[in-house]
Amino acid sequence: MQFALKAVKAALLLTAFLAAAQEQTAVEITNEPGHHLVISNAFIRAFDVIVPPKATTLVHRHNYDYVFVTLGDSDITNSRVGAQPVKLQLKDGEVRYTLGGFAHSATNNLDRPFHNTTIELLTKTTNESACTGSCTVEVACKSADKSACPQVQRLLSADQWTVTTLTLPPSATYEQHSHAGSHLSVAVTDLDIRVISQNGQETAVHQKVGDLVWHDPVVHSIRNVGTKPAKIVSLEFKGTAATSSPL
Repeated sequence: MQFALKAVKAALLLTAFLAAAQEQTAVEITNEPGHHLVISNAFIRAFDVIVPPKATTLVHRHNYDYVFVTLGDSDITNSRVGAQPVKLQLKDGEVRYTLGGFAHSATNNLDRPFHNTTIELLTKTTNESACTGSCTVEVACKSADKSACPQVQRLLSADQWTVTTLTLPPSATYEQHSHAGSHLSVAVTDLDIRVISQNGQETAVHQKVGDLVWHDPVVHSIRNVGTKPAKIVSLEFKGTAATSSPL
């Protein structure tokens, strides 16, 4: 019995030692080759993350809480330092919030690249929650066919920010609306849209999946001039505008 207890203690000590060693060798997220810093400002650091098929990232640190947007159906193994690996199957457009303060590696289990947007939240987050009821935002629509109308859904919220998703069918217009705070937009699909400002000026916008744009507070409308549905995830902050620093 004593031998068995000693063996268990030795195994636990070895596990703790290996976890500590792995934590010490973890790289900063900015030094992980698959994490490409795109936007940095007072509110966020936004990374375009791509992991090749069957590949594993370096062990890297997440020092801040973050929101991630999955781009394409995914199957990964999340290996946190000091914890058992966990398999995650994520859907295209799925958005999650994760507390920081850990190091991990991620393994792409599929035969195609893993792609997501990871958005570090540089200010403290309080009272974060996922929307579970009454998540649809009522928006104006001139079409009698509701399937041709824009759809806005609340996904996540906190005292400091909200996350919504906009789906625009072809030819649909998200009528004039306001963004009271600065916000980050993530293209979940390829986009072929026109943005109409409050004074009527139109701007053609063409984006690829995963493109990121930081916006100041604005009043505008958006029309999908493409042939396929357009989907955008927005992370909007409640507070003062921050100047973006694309890299």
